[in-house]
Amino acid sequence: MAKNQRFKKIKGTKDFLVAAVACGFICLWAIRDAWFPTEKILARHPLEFTVTNRVPGVVKSVSVEVGDEVKGAMPLVVLNSQPFQEAVAEAEEAYKAAVETKDEEQIRAKLDLLVQAKKNLKATTVRAGDYILETTHGDDPLHGTVLEIPVEPASYVDTGEPVMIIRPADTFYIFNQTLAVLTFFGMIAALIFHRIASR
Repeated sequence: MAKNQRFKKIKGTKDFLVAAVACGFICLWAIRDAWFPTEKILARHPLEFTVTNRVPGVVKSVSVEVGDEVKGAMPLVVLNSQPFQEAVAEAEEAYKAAVETKDEEQIRAKLDLLVQAKKNLKATTVRAGDYILETTHGDDPLHGTVLEIPVEPASYVDTGEPVMIIRPADTFYIFNQTLAVLTFFGMIAALIFHRIASR
């Protein structure tokens, strides 16, 4: 009897119930985000990211294999750059000729063509770091594991064509799975304490 009286004197027995409800709500929220993400969540935290080609050309080499981890400036796919090197050389010559004419409009136009030719040459090497993912944590360069490589050396790829599918290394789902488990146990513990304290 004295033992029951001691528990009845515990202040905040309803607090355990409130804590259990709060933990249950957070648990359900985390379960939804971790295992049943909405379209909005998937847009911010894609399970797969398709790397596309930015310029047309013939694949010279594929530098990674399925299962490899990719990140930063490491090359993924390299296209034959010879036509693009020739385009840069031609654009440089055209720019030099325009400078000699001292026609500002022509100089600007040829400079724009030269800049674009250099961008196209750079785009012949596809890197993970060229792609930025906009997540709820901020903007991060692509980093993840190769799931599929739909191209092979000597194949032709057009602009915008998929060259690789990568699973981004995102802690969002792992965090929510962990949170779901912890809040579930927190809810059970709070219900047990509420039951004991309310006797």
